[in-house]
Amino acid sequence: MTVKPGQTYSLPDIGGAAHEAIDALHAARERVGRVMAVVTALAVVDILNDHDHEAPFDAAHAEVIEADDGSLHATGRYWTAAGEERTFAEAVGERTAHWGVFEMNEWTPYLCDENESVWKPLVEELAPRRGQRVYRLDLAKAVALPVGSDPEAP
Repeated sequence: MTVKPGQTYSLPDIGGAAHEAIDALHAARERVGRVMAVVTALAVVDILNDHDHEAPFDAAHAEVIEADDGSLHATGRYWTAAGEERTFAEAVGERTAHWGVFEMNEWTPYLCDENESVWKPLVEELAPRRGQRVYRLDLAKAVALPVGSDPEAP
């Protein structure tokens, strides 16, 4: 829009557009949180079952640690339904565990302070480690989240 001195012009409904854009941004951040919580939980299953989604697995919770920037990262620790603490390395070997956690951490950091309203109800906070917050992610709660654009849809 070019405006010359003394010329009048009409303003668009910028207030409405701003609120609409902010609402869309908030909805997108929440959706990223829901989708990445599901991806994180499914990554645990993939690591333990070598991507065989029909095979049984014993994980009920996975450990994630919060980085200084507020993003979460998988550590390779998990808990069985019976509450037994294990590591992916114990379950599938060092090499598979290393690559599994590496691949998992391609997605898990999208869980961050921008969408903590989504993932915080899925975790139990544990004792801090080396000054960082540590959480235990409930895998069943995570995979139950809706991944579509409508958070109310099943």
